[in-house]
Amino acid sequence: MKQIIRRIVQQVPNTLTLFNLLCGSLAVMLALRGYIKEGSILVFFGFLFDLFDGMAARLLKAQSPIGKELDSLADLITFGLAPAALLFGIQEQQGAWGAFSLQLPTGTIILRLLPFLLPVFAGLRLAKFNIDERQSHQFIGLPTPANGLMVLALPLVMYSQPQSFLNTWLSNDLFVPVYSVIVSYLMVSPLRLYSMKIKGFGLQQNKFTYLFIAIGLILISLFKQTGLFLTIPAYIIYAGILAVATEE
Repeated sequence: MKQIIRRIVQQVPNTLTLFNLLCGSLAVMLALRGYIKEGSILVFFGFLFDLFDGMAARLLKAQSPIGKELDSLADLITFGLAPAALLFGIQEQQGAWGAFSLQLPTGTIILRLLPFLLPVFAGLRLAKFNIDERQSHQFIGLPTPANGLMVLALPLVMYSQPQSFLNTWLSNDLFVPVYSVIVSYLMVSPLRLYSMKIKGFGLQQNKFTYLFIAIGLILISLFKQTGLFLTIPAYIIYAGILAVATEE
């Protein structure tokens, strides 16, 4: 009986990861059919499943090689391909170019397809992460979930915060292409960021993570959906400073 219970417990993290993958897959489908708000909500649920699968694996001591690979596959879809589909959908709804067509000028087609750099570089970033033993306490390059969080905030802002400065950015046809190029680079860049993974529930061992959670909640309470977007630039600054400080 104990062995059966143990086997069930061992599958909890992988089950959460599969729900992450399901959310990401459905988000891609919805976004490409124009339901970008609903797609962004599914990416958010995928983020929650991704957060809890790693936590469950550590707390239940259920880490496994297949879990690591499965997590990367789910992250590629939910935080790489789904954000690309959301950005593509945003261009359809916000941009002056209208519906995508191969009859558009070549330069416009390239700009419209630049969001799909995100899954390409997310895949490269995840592959490097899986074989890089240096990334246990620090990340090298922007983690893929950060891209997912920033992008999922955009449709929510479009529909719920028309007064946000982000809507001004989104109305510019170059915002999505520029975002795609910058974030694609950041994911594979040598940028060092302190890892915010929760290790147990102790205050001391998680003090930096809990402090950042507090910062994120303050941003969201002040700026609502826009604050969700702003948590990632805040994370880059905060985690970058911590990475340098903890190295010394």
